[in-house]
Amino acid sequence: MPIQLSDAERSQLERFLRRPRSRKQLYRSEAILLLDQQMPVDTVARKLRVGVERVEGWMERFERDRLKFLAEPHAGRPRLDDSRGRSGRAREED
Repeated sequence: MPIQLSDAERSQLERFLRRPRSRKQLYRSEAILLLDQQMPVDTVARKLRVGVERVEGWMERFERDRLKFLAEPHAGRPRLDDSRGRSGRAREED
């Protein structure tokens, strides 16, 4: 199934290409833009020097999650649940 981007999605992906937050974001954005131009998956994979399976995976994730797929998680340690202490263990009652 070919990828079809909205104008807003295309603009955001082009911004990711100009100022990527990571190498992953750069490669994935470029792949999605090339697929939107109807470039075959194997050609995209060769151009980016990755496997066809990887490009197919990116395609599937983009179709499912759209631009959320390309959002980079925040750096650092994940937030803890309020009921837990700093070490991740449940707080003990005094």
